[in-house]
Amino acid sequence: EQRSLTDFFARHTATSDPYDSEAQKIRPRYEALMRLLSTRLRDARVYRLGKIEVQCYIAGLDGAGNLAGLKTVAIET
Repeated sequence: EQRSLTDFFARHTATSDPYDSEAQKIRPRYEALMRLLSTRLRDARVYRLGKIEVQCYIAGLDGAGNLAGLKTVAIET
């Protein structure tokens, strides 16, 4: 599955539960990470592989045109 950065981070930024204090506490960190990736990577996209233990790759081109990004895992039950 392929997603945009905005769609990938939406559950932690745009749609996080306002009554969940833990979610609100880490929300600025997700927003900062999304800003960093969108400013440092050109054509950044998220690629998700798997069903429950989802491998997530955020990739784009850096300022020199090299492929760059990060990998994380999302557990979705």
